[in-house]
Amino acid sequence: MLRKAFTLIELLVVIAIIAILAAILFPVFAQAKVAAKRTTNLSNYKQDVTAMLMYAADSSDVIAPLEVSPNGYGDVFSAKPELLVQNYGQLIQPYAKNFMILRHPLDSNANDQTLWAGTTTQLAHEFNETQRANHGYNYMYLSTFVGSQQFIGVPLTSLARSAQTILTVDSVWDMSTPRTPLGGGNWFVQAPSYWNSNTYWWFGGWDFGNAASWFQYGGAFDYAKGQVNVSYCDGHAKSQPTPTLWAGANPATSSVFNWDVYLWGGQPQ
Repeated sequence: MLRKAFTLIELLVVIAIIAILAAILFPVFAQAKVAAKRTTNLSNYKQDVTAMLMYAADSSDVIAPLEVSPNGYGDVFSAKPELLVQNYGQLIQPYAKNFMILRHPLDSNANDQTLWAGTTTQLAHEFNETQRANHGYNYMYLSTFVGSQQFIGVPLTSLARSAQTILTVDSVWDMSTPRTPLGGGNWFVQAPSYWNSNTYWWFGGWDFGNAASWFQYGGAFDYAKGQVNVSYCDGHAKSQPTPTLWAGANPATSSVFNWDVYLWGGQPQ
């Protein structure tokens, strides 16, 4: 009785077909995975901005400051900053009830091992989670330094265009080589211009042409390669092209030339 079996050539043809299909489908699966993570991050933003608006509703319409501490900004450099400082992410936790929403799913450094390094207490964990949040706060227009280096949140009613004023944006803690993020996110970002911001402290502007610098986009970072997620002061959030972050401004000179499209604030009412 003759036994039927595949020939070597037939097996090679089948393997080749499978390899071709895999080469076609794997990039599609990878893109779908990235898209899903971007959608998750956008959902996180909506929860975050909702928590911020709930905080404001309970605080005479004043949004949460970037941080509160007895001695001002310098307290973040103390030996145990968690004992002195509360970042905005901690201040809105009674409304958000989830620190994980502050992590960007596409940031490989946004994990317990990185964010909790060197911490031994729950309070230290929570401080690090919020200090290295991937949602960078637009402090220069929304929570400026005053003379004592304390942060003060602004009333939402003081904003000329709340629906066109950035609240938070995807952020990075640091970079070493071009486009290589390190350490998670950063709880604040710097606007491309300081004009009309009334801030007491400014970190020196964007290093627009340096892709290895935190200052390239003022601490903002497009993990989705050309797209950033942004929340706005009216409560909506969206994904948008990275160049919109400096619309109406020239980051190289820290100037604003078109207030109508500038998204960071400072427009007269």
